[in-house]
Amino acid sequence: MTDDASPGPIRPPSEAYSLLIRVTVNCPWNRCEFCNVFKGSKFRRRSVEEIERDISAAGRVVGEVEAWADRMGCSAAAVARRNGLPWLGSGEVRSVFLQDADSLIIPTGELVEILECLYRTFPALERVCTYGRGKTIFRKSLDDLARLRRAGLSRLHLGLETGDDELLVQIRKGATAGEMAEAGRKAKEAGFEVSEYVMPGLGGRRDWERHARNSARVLNRIDPDFIRLRTFHLVGGAPIMERVRRGELQMQTIEGLLLEVRRFVEELDVTSELVTSDFAYNYYLGEVDGRLPQDRARLLEAIDRALDDWRARGEPERSPFRGPLNRCSA
Repeated sequence: MTDDASPGPIRPPSEAYSLLIRVTVNCPWNRCEFCNVFKGSKFRRRSVEEIERDISAAGRVVGEVEAWADRMGCSAAAVARRNGLPWLGSGEVRSVFLQDADSLIIPTGELVEILECLYRTFPALERVCTYGRGKTIFRKSLDDLARLRRAGLSRLHLGLETGDDELLVQIRKGATAGEMAEAGRKAKEAGFEVSEYVMPGLGGRRDWERHARNSARVLNRIDPDFIRLRTFHLVGGAPIMERVRRGELQMQTIEGLLLEVRRFVEELDVTSELVTSDFAYNYYLGEVDGRLPQDRARLLEAIDRALDDWRARGEPERSPFRGPLNRCSA
């Protein structure tokens, strides 16, 4: 992979129908032990001129689709769908996702210019979302964040992973639990929708309870709009594999993961939507999606049903990552 080669559509599942605009290349931190996505690649910020050329090119595609639709006597949406343009599936660009890993590393003024160009080029645009690193947001002023929100940046997807300080050091996240909590709180205060990601299983068999409780404690301070679970699994090239090989980290069993998620849900005191069904490696959870606090009892019952089911199969102690799901990508 060259430094500027695209690693593919690095975006949340909820952004499957968004226009992807690359504003940075790779990850400015790139040290997280569980991640293999950008290893061996250099980070750089793309210039506003480069990005605006990409936006203009997408705008020209919209114009070409509309021209084809006029000639064929059909809708622009139909032409877009038949030509593999999901981001134009409604006939207009309504959603944009900014890549790669940490768009807020861009100076605020430059990012505002990019946002203004997007809304100018696509008048029907309703939202612009991006990934953000907790430490970057922690360092941003509230005024800068509010300025970005006013310019039309809508939702931030933040990888908390764990709220436990020991585990944060082990996975080389580069931020403390307190900094992550402050980043999320600041993003909420600035008016963003906030989606926080947590990794069940990241504490292994030994530290699962501490991981669950401290992650819930941080999220309780933030009260994000969404909490998304991304079950920890080994991927080729991720540095954390060495800890597993040395026996320093024992991967969780299905039963252990379910008990961990149960404790996590019990400890949450938020008004967030818990989302688990948009990630392939969460398959063992069953139907554990809902709004807190009103759905807590139903969520706990769903976890208990899943526990009973795996115990009835006689498989609660196996790893959830054996067999065909090792080939899943989410």
